[in-house]
Amino acid sequence: MTPLLLSLLVLIALYGLYFAARTARVGGPPGDFADGGANLPGWAVMFLLPGLAAAGLGVERHFAMVGRFGLQASHVSAGLVLVAIAALLVWNRLWMATRVAGLSTPGEALGRFYDSVALRVIVMGLTVLFALPFAGHILSTVSVLLEAATEGLIPRAAGVWLIAIALAIPAIVGGWRATIMTLAMYSGLLALLLPGLTILTEITATGPGFPAQPIGVADGILWDRIPGVLQNSAGIGKAMPPGGIFTAAAIASSSVALLGIVFSPAVLYLGQTAPAGRGFGVSTVWLLAGLVAGGFVLGGPVLAARMADGPVALAGTLFEIEPLAGAGLLLLMMIGGLLAVSFFVTGGSILITRELVLTYLFPKLDARQTRLGHRIALGFAFFFVALAASFAPLICAIGASVALPLSVQLLPALLGLTFLRVISRGAVMAGLAIGCLIVTFTEPLGLILFESLFVELPWGRWPLTIHSAAWGLAFNLAFVLLSSAATLRAPDRFQRDRLHDAVEAALPPRQTGGRGLLWSLMLLWGFLAYGPGAILGNTFFSEPIFTERSADLGIPSLWVWQILFWLLGVLLVWWFAYRVGLGRTSAERIKPITLGAPEDRRTPDWLAAGLERVVKKAS
Repeated sequence: MTPLLLSLLVLIALYGLYFAARTARVGGPPGDFADGGANLPGWAVMFLLPGLAAAGLGVERHFAMVGRFGLQASHVSAGLVLVAIAALLVWNRLWMATRVAGLSTPGEALGRFYDSVALRVIVMGLTVLFALPFAGHILSTVSVLLEAATEGLIPRAAGVWLIAIALAIPAIVGGWRATIMTLAMYSGLLALLLPGLTILTEITATGPGFPAQPIGVADGILWDRIPGVLQNSAGIGKAMPPGGIFTAAAIASSSVALLGIVFSPAVLYLGQTAPAGRGFGVSTVWLLAGLVAGGFVLGGPVLAARMADGPVALAGTLFEIEPLAGAGLLLLMMIGGLLAVSFFVTGGSILITRELVLTYLFPKLDARQTRLGHRIALGFAFFFVALAASFAPLICAIGASVALPLSVQLLPALLGLTFLRVISRGAVMAGLAIGCLIVTFTEPLGLILFESLFVELPWGRWPLTIHSAAWGLAFNLAFVLLSSAATLRAPDRFQRDRLHDAVEAALPPRQTGGRGLLWSLMLLWGFLAYGPGAILGNTFFSEPIFTERSADLGIPSLWVWQILFWLLGVLLVWWFAYRVGLGRTSAERIKPITLGAPEDRRTPDWLAAGLERVVKKAS
């Protein structure tokens, strides 16, 4: 199986190199290297978003969690519907704001809208967090799987460097456009492999699987039901909740954490550089909420039940029946990781170079020199992420644990930019500060640092079975709402009103009827799909409340509940995309404005002085 798997990986690498060479050969202005001319191929953006959402969920990790906790862990995959809704709401308005005010990056958009340098620095810090520890942890995980799949032929450290080089070359040669087109193929491959291998595994399997046989979890774990709305637990590391960790609160808060993928700087940048058209609607409704979310909800438990001994063992069994299927299963486990590493390292490098290097250090470079600078930065970025994954995998894992929940803390700032003009700069900064602090101290990063320096904290990770993203966001939103109420007449309100007025004037006519009904249905659906009402699914179809008899469905009631609310969720996403109109963008009615004072591109004194000292020491 090793030669076949390596051949598939080489073919994927050559595919990326082909697209990069084609992009470089076709040419175009050198300035398009970093953003594709803000007009990426619509089909590529359309296919890439579902793959990024699946990568945020973590393909191999998700199957491992379902195999350990059963359907309660599988319920988290329905959160991909929330990701689709969040992408529609944020991407549509952010795309319009980018064209209206000439805001080329997420940091520039938030920084100029709120007139805050600190907010730009925070966005830059999040960019580094995703590009280094988050991507490094995923790269290390994929390399561990590659080592196991090749029976040690390619050790973990060697796999890290081989994968990093294979992903770096297309990015360095072709830039942002080539990377997006390559990763769109990765995403399409993932969307096809997931249902295809699930069906093939069940057809070729010799013994009964799920749902005929229960998922083999440890004693005491409720594999076919949610263990309550909330568990009075101090958190992971302090006490293990009875019945499993995925209560209704854990499922809802984990779904909130998944939104961190949409709010990450590189994904926001993808939305800013997307073309006009109906691609957002097709991507979110049919590909993300429909195909990918459905693949995990329907096929996740089925495939996870066959992976009791791990993906490599199942791949070996499939290889004996059909060699390509065995290698394809391992490729399915790896492809999401490869996609995430390439996307976040490339996007992070481009954003840091644009926001910092080319804006303040070398603002006078021409287009060709700028392209060369991006290529050098990409080489260094992939080198450092491979270095971190090789020699500091534990540090990468600790840093990666806070990437998604910290990214979620940008939600109030993005809501202020896109919808709620009453949210002020002071409110955003206060909410971000408290939200990030809460996240840090409910994840291993803060717990390890504090307990090693001071005293042991009474809580562990995710106290009360609530994800750190939800803990942080709850305090964040509370501070934002209170602070915004006290600063309704803040000095920066005029600039915020100008942008919102210009964006609303540029929006195409939309249907306004039924808005109240839509949001009411949204809240009801969320309460039953992810909220406290989700526990009704434990027995709703097996022991109906409207009769004293039990129904023998042959499948768990909770799985039927998940499938039902996944389908209803797709309907909601369709309504947002097509009836409300968030799935379509157009530049026809845009009238550009200049937001705030002209940006000062002078190198800050502290940065210039530091560079001067370094140059003097080197000479």
